[in-house]
Amino acid sequence: MSLIPYEVGRFSYVPGTRPYLFLLVLSSEALRAVGVLEKIIRIFAENGISLLQLKVSASSGGKLSIVLIADFKGREHLLEHVSRELSKVEFVESVRVIPPVVEGVVVDALSFPLTLMGQRVVIYRRAVYEGFIKSGWSRFGSAYGVLLYLAGFEAGRLAYRDHAQLVRDPLAQVRLAEALFQMLGYGILRVVRLDDERREAVARVYESFECELFKGAGEIRGGFVRGLIAGWLAERWGVKEEDILAREVKCIARGDPYCEYNIRVEGGK
Repeated sequence: MSLIPYEVGRFSYVPGTRPYLFLLVLSSEALRAVGVLEKIIRIFAENGISLLQLKVSASSGGKLSIVLIADFKGREHLLEHVSRELSKVEFVESVRVIPPVVEGVVVDALSFPLTLMGQRVVIYRRAVYEGFIKSGWSRFGSAYGVLLYLAGFEAGRLAYRDHAQLVRDPLAQVRLAEALFQMLGYGILRVVRLDDERREAVARVYESFECELFKGAGEIRGGFVRGLIAGWLAERWGVKEEDILAREVKCIARGDPYCEYNIRVEGGK
């Protein structure tokens, strides 16, 4: 299965445009209504305005948020008219507009906080996470890798508790963890072997966001991701951190095609 990149931001940078961002809030009834989005898009089409971006979000409260970025270059006189027409669409409760920051650039400064499954989330671009991961290794060496492991372990524990509340079936929990791991950008996780009875597992991570930073280092670098997987399994198996042995046996930082982690409970049952 081929995968494609997904741009997550509510942000547009298209030189030569005059982008305006529209934030529409719709009532919960719009979620099951037919043709609402078509009516909204038609307003822009009928006024000869091209769309640069469209994103729809359903909040935990049931309301819909629609972010539309449109190029109004040469048509700014239509802004008030378009806003008024959008407000007339059934189920639309509010329409707010943000002008461009500079020519060709607009950012959603109306939506906050960012959430996933009802909990606040934070997005780090590579320039940020490379700073706090790579600089720590350069300053503190392998001790920093241990710190990342411990942080990842606790994060993995909490993640499993969330997953277990959403999905009770043990196999479905694994599929959910793999899907969320990928969706959040950590990498492509595949649990290739899992024995809950013996409490042993083998997991592979393709294109790990963490180890990718160290390609060519010649040695393993999976601290946070190793801890994340180990903590998730420890919570699943009901054991403490000191009972888990988590080893990274392959790593893209030393030239392997993927990172591979062997996780088991020391001493078995």
